Amino acid sequence: MSIKNLIVACCSMLGLACSNTEKTALEKDSFDINSVKSHIVEMNKSYGDRFIKNDTSFYYSRYCKDAIAMPERVNALIGRDAIMSYYYDNGANRDFKIEILAGNIYGNNELVIEEGTYSFPDGKGGSFDDGKFIAIWKQEEGAWKLYREIWNTNNKPSSSP
Repeated sequence: MSIKNLIVACCSMLGLACSNTEKTALEKDSFDINSVKSHIVEMNKSYGDRFIKNDTSFYYSRYCKDAIAMPERVNALIGRDAIMSYYYDNGANRDFKIEILAGNIYGNNELVIEEGTYSFPDGKGGSFDDGKFIAIWKQEEGAWKLYREIWNTNNKPSSSP
């Protein structure tokens, strides 16, 4: 290979390396936590729909392919189908209403963490259950979706006889 060809090859590789670095920097610069927060707040408004929908597209639009939910006192739910089965429970959960309040939301262009609280109102000013959760959101197919979620109740366990 001649010196001239070697110089051209090196310059081309350097140009490609610089353009990839610029693209990565632009992708990171385009991350806007406030727009992600708005998306999460909107998703939380329809969170309760998961109890009444037996529709795979609902879960596929909200959960990552490799999503895992970790409910209290239950084995981890691995994958969208397991999560859908747990929430929908063959229609037994149709009367559930849930209120979700997002607290801290922070992260980067790869993962966003949401810390919040939940309540299942009883319609009489109280609640059947209330607690806290952590959700990890990840971009998949151009949308922020639930990647991991874990929650636990603030209520003491009922004593067994």
